[in-house]
Amino acid sequence: MSTLLPRVALVLAALASASTAVAASAVIDASRAEPDGTRTMHLSIEVPAPVAEVWTALTTSDGWRGWAAPMAQVDFRLGGVIETSYNIAAAPGAPGNIRNEIIAFAPQRMFAIRNVQAPPRTAFDVPTFQSLHTVVLVDPVDERRTRVSFVQPGYRAGEPWDTVYKHFAWGNAWTLEQLKARFEKGPVDWKKKAEDAAKK
Repeated sequence: MSTLLPRVALVLAALASASTAVAASAVIDASRAEPDGTRTMHLSIEVPAPVAEVWTALTTSDGWRGWAAPMAQVDFRLGGVIETSYNIAAAPGAPGNIRNEIIAFAPQRMFAIRNVQAPPRTAFDVPTFQSLHTVVLVDPVDERRTRVSFVQPGYRAGEPWDTVYKHFAWGNAWTLEQLKARFEKGPVDWKKKAEDAAKK
């Protein structure tokens, strides 16, 4: 989840392309400034699936591998970890993997994560990002549709906060789009995606 997730995701550029650009009409941006001067990023999307199926996609290893990353290992419990990698050959426990600790959850309603391990090279300041947390909200629209929100409070003004905010404003929106696509098109074939990327 990062990505959030996961999204809550730390490294997306390796797999992103023009064909996966975020559609402006799909992701709703309800981000806002708070009375204390901080900013809360709040992005959401409507997913064409019932809450139970969306929750499974967000909280299990197989679920994450179906849309978020080719390597995913989820230990969904308080203090557990969602570990992912965009490297199809990555193994659990590798130092380059993304690890997000689960710091709170309410079944089929919400969970919160905090990053505890980022890849060695990132486009943002890792300690700044790790001082934040991400809340994933899962709200039923009706029996067949679910709204998923990624909420990140606590952004301050200026650098390095602005760079972190810009990165995840794009990254969280992209991640939400991938979750939506999972239920529109089916699970991702990561091997084929890697082969197609190698041909470009």
